[in-house]
Amino acid sequence: MIRNISLLALALMAAPAFAQDVVADAEATVTPDLAAIAAADPMLDVRMNAMGEVDAMVMLSDVLFEFNDATLQDGATDALRSVAESLRGVEMIAIKGHTDAKGGEDFNLDLGQRRADAVRDWLVANTDLTADGVRAIGVGEVDPIAANFNEDGSDNPDGRALNRRVEFSLEKLR
Repeated sequence: MIRNISLLALALMAAPAFAQDVVADAEATVTPDLAAIAAADPMLDVRMNAMGEVDAMVMLSDVLFEFNDATLQDGATDALRSVAESLRGVEMIAIKGHTDAKGGEDFNLDLGQRRADAVRDWLVANTDLTADGVRAIGVGEVDPIAANFNEDGSDNPDGRALNRRVEFSLEKLR
């Protein structure tokens, strides 16, 4: 009986330390809030789904790439480093590469994929994210967030600039 009480006493004495470990583990796996990350960085915005929930963090590609190009600009690493710091602890993320409507659909799909690949490759090389944890998806021109053309059919350069973007979506573990 005394032996059982001693074991119980030891277990109770260890409980606070165990509880602290559990709390620390839970804090380490907290999913970042994309809206809070975007609010802290003027190069970022959020995209809402049909239910009014944030489903992606948006980074305009003009910050990352030249027009019609998928090579990261010199200043792009600063922008990506800022995003990567905010994503610390994320295990799965999707990078979606978008384009404007200039050029053919197949060209833009390929360009969007190459842009998503460039961001994925940088994240894998420069953060704790692994190749298995980052999906790169080329979307191309099919999912605009602004009009590529004005109502009169003329070009809308401001709208096209908004459509050239990379989106970060948090993924569930597979």
